[in-house]
Amino acid sequence: MEIAAYPARTLIGVSLAAALSLYAALDFYGEQMERNKVARDPYQIANQEKRFEPLKNELPRGEMVGYVSDVPVESAIILSAQYALAPLMLVVSPPHGWVIGNFSKPLNYAEFGSARGLTLVKEFPNGVVLYRKPTQ
Repeated sequence: MEIAAYPARTLIGVSLAAALSLYAALDFYGEQMERNKVARDPYQIANQEKRFEPLKNELPRGEMVGYVSDVPVESAIILSAQYALAPLMLVVSPPHGWVIGNFSKPLNYAEFGSARGLTLVKEFPNGVVLYRKPTQ
């Protein structure tokens, strides 16, 4: 086996590129650690998992369920609910079946649901509600 000999300039250039890459990675890691100390969980994912835990135990795993909220569906709140409820699949307009209500403030959940053709099944703490949508 023949050993390749590279010019000194090439070895210096590759070494410099490797050193700068390592420095950048360590610098990024240090900055990210500082950011994590300031904003540990900006989307409150851990709190969402605690909120939805009792509801998650009531539903069959891996099923597709509906989703309603008093907050516009375009917001990140549905993504945090989807993460907390995985492997359940959330859909905004289900044809029938279970529907999860995720509310940011107290309100009359039965009235909210009946206005959307939903029957209130169970209220959980912290604005989490389980509805049932009858088959058409």
